[in-house]
Amino acid sequence: MSNPTQTELAQQEKHSADTLDLGWHQWLLVGAIVVYVVSLFLPFAGDTTGLQMLTFTEADGMSIAVTERLFTLLSFLCLVVFTLLTVILRRTSLALLAWMAGCVALVMALLGLWLRQTSSAAAAGVTSGAGIYVAILAVIVAIPVLSVAWMRRTPEQKRLEEQRREQTEFNPVADLQTDAATQAVRRTDGAGSIVDDRRQRAAQRHRQTGYAHD
Repeated sequence: MSNPTQTELAQQEKHSADTLDLGWHQWLLVGAIVVYVVSLFLPFAGDTTGLQMLTFTEADGMSIAVTERLFTLLSFLCLVVFTLLTVILRRTSLALLAWMAGCVALVMALLGLWLRQTSSAAAAGVTSGAGIYVAILAVIVAIPVLSVAWMRRTPEQKRLEEQRREQTEFNPVADLQTDAATQAVRRTDGAGSIVDDRRQRAAQRHRQTGYAHD
């Protein structure tokens, strides 16, 4: 059986990079998902739960900031959608999507908490609930784990990369091309030497002919 070519090794390495090896980190992600789901049933703002904020079913007259709504939606996408699919399917692209959604969700959470504390709703006694803090904690736990998941190189990737590098260092086709070019230069140099020798012999014959006439 012939060894795989460099192109085949690159394709295998790319396919290996699309698959995650979560190891024990998967349990941290599962724990973050469970904690987040529990937080949805707790108050996010006043008496409004995270589930109500997520499904737009909060009580009439309840003021919900855009940033609070965005945090709820993005954190749901991060943990319940993309992270759960990452644990199930082990795809790098899903982990990257979860990581991006989580990072934006944390920014929205900070803005949402700041607006809630400085708005007129806070003066009326409507403050951020415990649920949103629990949800933020779940996202904070998931973000670094997702970062490690999609950035870490698996042993299979490292093996394929090393094998591809070895093939790059020893390239028989390139060696043959180099030898052929060297031989062509040698033949050219040899041809030049033959031409010079013929001129010398012609000059010698001419001198000998001249001596004969004399």
